[in-house]
Amino acid sequence: MKILVLGGAGAMGRYAVTILLKSPKIESITIADNNIKLANVFVDLIQEKLNQPDKLKTVKIDVMELKKLSVLMSEHDIIINLVGPFYKFGVLILNEAIKAGKPFLDICDDWKPTLDSLKLHEKAKEAGVTAIIGIGASPGLTNLMAVLAAQELDEVEDLITAWGYGIGKPGKEPDYYIHQSEIRKKMGDVPEKANAATIHLLYETLEKTPIFRSGKIVEVEPLTLPPDPFEFPGVKPTYAVYIGHPENVTLQRTIPTKNNCNLMHMGKNFTKITRKFSQKIQEGMPIDEATIELTKEFAVMGSRSDITEDYLNPPPGLSAQAIGTKNGIRNKSGVGLIRVPHGGMAGETSIPLVIAMEMLLEGKIKAKGVFTPEESIDPKEFFDRFAIHCGAKSADEILLKKIVDI
Repeated sequence: MKILVLGGAGAMGRYAVTILLKSPKIESITIADNNIKLANVFVDLIQEKLNQPDKLKTVKIDVMELKKLSVLMSEHDIIINLVGPFYKFGVLILNEAIKAGKPFLDICDDWKPTLDSLKLHEKAKEAGVTAIIGIGASPGLTNLMAVLAAQELDEVEDLITAWGYGIGKPGKEPDYYIHQSEIRKKMGDVPEKANAATIHLLYETLEKTPIFRSGKIVEVEPLTLPPDPFEFPGVKPTYAVYIGHPENVTLQRTIPTKNNCNLMHMGKNFTKITRKFSQKIQEGMPIDEATIELTKEFAVMGSRSDITEDYLNPPPGLSAQAIGTKNGIRNKSGVGLIRVPHGGMAGETSIPLVIAMEMLLEGKIKAKGVFTPEESIDPKEFFDRFAIHCGAKSADEILLKKIVDI
């Protein structure tokens, strides 16, 4: 199998490539990126550890050059898209993959392009293409935890997915992992560039976000508090705010509920700084400039000791809760990730993508069309596989499951 990793030189892409290298079914991996210097440096560093010199190659690509992108896709067996922000590039790249007739996976975390991607379902089905979108951390892990939480109840009324600062014991560093410091040493001084993940965060604060409330879609202001405090079973209420992730609008497709929302719990200071730069963008500050300045303030905040007040007795960093009834009794079912891969957000986001790709290669995912994770992936098998990357043997060792009467 020949794998094309679009955006493979970015933080998520590099981690995904590191994990993909372990797969014996993969003949070659092409890292396609606009930053060819970074891509080449990354490959050079990996080749110092790798005994398969022909397995990795790089190519410079601007994904807006559709003819070149189409030709590149035609030369590979599976397309992995990690080019962000997804509100700019997600649907465009998926559409090209469908036209090329290639299986496709991405980590799209913006709700608008997610809904637009799902509109391509029939086109993908007719082309015989399987596309799994949003298979990262949130969405991705959270969607599959939501399925597990809902399965504990007879009837689900409320569904809450959440992500942020929280507990999570990390696994071991994977083979071939390249540290950022190694890349900086070899790259030398590089111009400051806005991080796509942080651009996404700010983008999701600029407009109202849809959630389900009383069985209907309503729009709420992002970064505002929900009516009821976020409280994972067994943990004290945690400061959490609305954010515009896809779970808000996609989980209803498989788990119909009255209320459904996605929350961010990164602490009051983090949220306050994010609100400030969201306002600056609305006042005319370019989003790339705001992203760079925001990142600097986050770094300063992270070096201070006073932020610990926000983070005492935190919930799991990624979780889902279902509220409803079981045997006629009103219950809350919570599922949270308490062991995580090495690498923070890069590991938590990239490994789900790789696992889904492996399941696709093994014939575990056969349906054709465009699907969200909960529509296409068996959560039990998925988390058993994910557990290995967390230094555990099974899903039971990495997931905290709690059911409480309410």
